[in-house]
Amino acid sequence: MKKFFLSALVVITAFACTSNKATIQGIVEGASNGNLVLKVLELNAQKVIDTIKIVDGKINYSLKLKDKSPNFYYLYYNENKIVSLIVVPGDEIKLMTDTLGTKIIVEGSDESALLIDLEKSTRRVNTQFDSIVKVLNNAVTTGDTAKQRALNYELGALYVKQKQNSIKHLYTHPNSITNITLLYQRFPNNLPLFADVRDVLLFQRVYDSLKVKYPSSIYVSRLRDEISYREKSDLFNSKMLDASETGFPDISLPDVKAKVRSLSDLSGKVIILSFWSATDVNQRMLNQDLIQLYDKYSPKGLEIFQVAVDADKTAWARTVEEQMLPWISVCDGLGANSGAVTTYNVSKVPALFVIDKSGTIVAKDIYN
Repeated sequence: MKKFFLSALVVITAFACTSNKATIQGIVEGASNGNLVLKVLELNAQKVIDTIKIVDGKINYSLKLKDKSPNFYYLYYNENKIVSLIVVPGDEIKLMTDTLGTKIIVEGSDESALLIDLEKSTRRVNTQFDSIVKVLNNAVTTGDTAKQRALNYELGALYVKQKQNSIKHLYTHPNSITNITLLYQRFPNNLPLFADVRDVLLFQRVYDSLKVKYPSSIYVSRLRDEISYREKSDLFNSKMLDASETGFPDISLPDVKAKVRSLSDLSGKVIILSFWSATDVNQRMLNQDLIQLYDKYSPKGLEIFQVAVDADKTAWARTVEEQMLPWISVCDGLGANSGAVTTYNVSKVPALFVIDKSGTIVAKDIYN
C-alpha cells in the first residue's frame, strides 16, 4: 500500500512540475548552427526571454510557461522573425521554417497554425495593396482620373474584403485567442479594421467567448478594458446619439496621428466641412485662403473639418505638416471610395459645406 501511494505521489509531483511546460522541436533550413532568439509578447511589446541553440539545423527546446493561459511567442534568426507561435501548456510543437520565415509548417499547436494562416493572409493583402497603390500613384502622375477612380474602388473593395474575412474568422473560430490579434488588425494604410462604433459588439462577442476559456489571460483582461473604453468614449456616445442631436451625417476618420476624429464632436459650432486632395497644387493654395479665414473667425467659434480624398496617406500627412494646417485634417486612404465622399455625395474636389450652430447644412457643394 505504501508503495502504491509513493508511486502515486511521484506521478502527481512529476505532472505538477511539467504541467506548465511545452516543447518546441524543429528544423531551420539554411542554418546548420547558431542561435534563435525567443521573444514573448507582453501586451504591446515583445520581450526577449531566451536563446535556442541550432544544432545541425535542428532545435529542441523546453518552454516553461507562467500559467495555463496561451501566450504569443516569436522566434528570430539574425533579427528576422521566422515563426510566430501561440503556446499553451502541454503543447508539443514541431515546426519547419527557413532563415527568412517564408516557408513555415507547424504541427502540434492548432492556435499557432491559425496564427500563421492569418499572417500569410495579411502578407497577401499587403502585397495586393502595394501593387494597387503603385499603379495608382502612376495614374495620379499622368492625370488619368478614370484610372484613379477604378483603382480607388479596388482599394476600397480590398479593405471591405479583408474586414469580411476577419469577421468570418471570428465566427468560425469563436474560442481562438487569434481573434484578439484580428480585432487590433490594421489595413496597410494604418486604418484600423474595427474602428466603427458598431464593432464594439464584435469585441464583446470575442471577450464573452474567451473569458470562460482563459479567465486569467492578460490579453483577455486588456480586451475587457478596451470594450469599457469604447463604450465610454465621446466618439461612441456621439455616434449613437448622432441621429437625434445633429442635422448632418457624421464622419469619423483618422487624423495624421491615426487618432479617429468625428465631425459630430464639433456640434454647436459653425463648421466648414472641406473635401480636398493634397495632390492638387491649386487646392493646396486654397488652404492658404482657409487659414486666413480660420485665423480670423476661429476665436469666435469657427471650426474646419477637412477630409482628404487621397489614396497616398503619407503624401497627404506630409502636406498637412508642411502647410501647418491648424484644423482637423483626416483621411482614410480610400480615395473616391471613402465613405465620407459617398455620404456627402461629393462628385469632385474641392468641395465645401457650411454647417451652422444648430447642425443645419446652410451651404453645400461650394466650388462645384
